[in-house]
Amino acid sequence: MKKSILVLFVLISSIAFSQSKKEILTQKWKIDKVEEFGQQFNPMDNQINDWIQFSSNGKFNAIIESNHVEGNWSINGSKVVVSVNKKLSKTIINWTKVKSLSNEKLAVEYQNGDLITATLHFIPNK
Repeated sequence: MKKSILVLFVLISSIAFSQSKKEILTQKWKIDKVEEFGQQFNPMDNQINDWIQFSSNGKFNAIIESNHVEGNWSINGSKVVVSVNKKLSKTIINWTKVKSLSNEKLAVEYQNGDLITATLHFIPNK
């Protein structure tokens, strides 16, 4: 019985003190690494200043490959869904997928207009 109470207390404490995905996501992130064809490397010259900023109102703005991108985001269960507004964005992005999210890292996979799939690894812009 004591073990059950202790486990329940630890579980409730960790839930109460952990940040929600929304709280973690809503900030400005800067590019750290780029992954293509299974290999990670430093951003190229046209990517070095890339960033993405998620607002609490469900919108985001970004510079990807030195071009403006914007759209909407939402949380659906355990998934973060990012939708690019193609009419307002300068970079052609066919689809996006948030691969991972933590306090220290954000990984977004996307396919560009040339049908190349890449994963952008971001860190908080502090």
